[in-house]
Amino acid sequence: MKTGILSLVSASRVLEKQLDTVANNLANVNTTGFKGDQLSFREVLSQAQRTPAQSQEEQFLSHEYLDLYVGMDKSAVTVDEAGKNFSPGRMQKTSNPLDVAIANEGFFTVMTPQGVRYTRVGKFQLNEKAQLSTHEGNLVLGKNGPLTLAGEDIVIDREGGVSLDGKPVDTLQVVRFVDPSRLQKLGKSMFAPVEQDNVAIPVKEPNLQQGMTEGSNVDTVKEMVQMVAANRSYETVQKALSNIDGLNEKALSIVRT
Repeated sequence: MKTGILSLVSASRVLEKQLDTVANNLANVNTTGFKGDQLSFREVLSQAQRTPAQSQEEQFLSHEYLDLYVGMDKSAVTVDEAGKNFSPGRMQKTSNPLDVAIANEGFFTVMTPQGVRYTRVGKFQLNEKAQLSTHEGNLVLGKNGPLTLAGEDIVIDREGGVSLDGKPVDTLQVVRFVDPSRLQKLGKSMFAPVEQDNVAIPVKEPNLQQGMTEGSNVDTVKEMVQMVAANRSYETVQKALSNIDGLNEKALSIVRT
């Protein structure tokens, strides 16, 4: 019985995590450059050894009896990891020359107070020093460092080349990673590698789109379907736990008689 209860509690925690993940994805459906989270699961097998029941009372108290109601005493499911979905989001036209979207794989490189970070959000602006920066004030890096764009006509081509009033200035530093799934999500659509072997590699053809931004890649319909399914599963698990409570009461009454 203990194993069955633990399996149900484990399932309940997994479903709660899934509901939290779906809720966060839906909350960011309109967030520029947001990449949805997706959970992966793994099965944990029980190592419990059974002894055949010697009486009706023991059979009643055994997992064999509970299998009819619980059906998951042999194993439990747990969250393996919360992965990132890096599929491209919807392209949105803004006509703002400081807005840039990455049509292929890759990340913009920015300098933050915590060090170099990476983002897909190309909604840029000029700070008081005419430096290209994110809306949070982090400097956008070119191959030669921060970009100062004190001029009238700013052009960013598909390869990331930046020109000011017809003169080349620098090239945006757009990179990809050996394994983007191992990037750490930091909030504000920022990412950072957590392992030394997951190095940044320059993207040769990022296919940048000036005057556009990349929207969230969250599929609202898919997330809503997952939320409904998780809610139903959660209700089923809670009902099973309630049934076990009833069985406990019956077991105690048999012991007392």
